[in-house]
Amino acid sequence: MEQDKNKQPEKKTANSKSKTEEWIDKAEEYIDDAADKIHKSETYKKTGQSAEKATKKLFRKAGKLWGKSEQYFKKK
Repeated sequence: MEQDKNKQPEKKTANSKSKTEEWIDKAEEYIDDAADKIHKSETYKKTGQSAEKATKKLFRKAGKLWGKSEQYFKKK
């Protein structure tokens, strides 16, 4: 009887580990699928384009200010 009691916890831990690994695999698949859907969506593409436009505007303004500051420092 003592041998039977000792074998039961081992089976439970093995089953729980395999179930945990299965859940992890399913979660990773779900995340990968969701990420693919997001990257293929129109909203994602539009967001990327608008971020690119904003970055260009920011750097253009920074360039203009840089040019003005150089002229200011050269005069003094």
